[in-house]
Amino acid sequence: MAQAFLILNIAAFLLFAIPANGFAKNIRAPYNYKIIRTSTQVLKSRLLKKYHYEGGLQLILEERFEEALSFLKPILHEDPGYKRTGYLMGYAYQKLEKIEQAITTYEEYLENDKKDYQAVFNLAYAYMEAGLCSEAIQAFSKTLDQKPDYLEAHLHLSTCHNKLGNNLKAEQHLKIWNSREKAKSP
Repeated sequence: MAQAFLILNIAAFLLFAIPANGFAKNIRAPYNYKIIRTSTQVLKSRLLKKYHYEGGLQLILEERFEEALSFLKPILHEDPGYKRTGYLMGYAYQKLEKIEQAITTYEEYLENDKKDYQAVFNLAYAYMEAGLCSEAIQAFSKTLDQKPDYLEAHLHLSTCHNKLGNNLKAEQHLKIWNSREKAKSP
């Protein structure tokens, strides 16, 4: 009985696993090998992206930024719009004090996702760190357009305006930040 079952399994394998150009030329397979191969490759690609993304995110949470970048870079090259990969890479570069790379990465990421206010804020902060206060003011203002109650944007706008000699605007943003900070504290 076991031998008959084994023979049937081998026969089924030979019928369906051997391509049509093999010795079973007259047997038509019930499925298309190209579709299966393609769908398997797509699934593998998705799983690899998910593995790299989640691994990179975990490494960022552990503050292992260089390693996180090595996990995230393959995704960015294959699929630049995949989740928040560009944001995470920009953040890692910023934490590693590679400000120019952070700025470039955030700018490229924001070309695809203009509504990510956190990325806009981080880009503004990177501009500020690089001494590009005019660009920082534009980006902090854009952050406030997207999320008006983002207090830190007011604080950093105050700093940038102060550096550019716009004392009145600096004072206005500082007042907004102070009034809302006081309202938050018990």
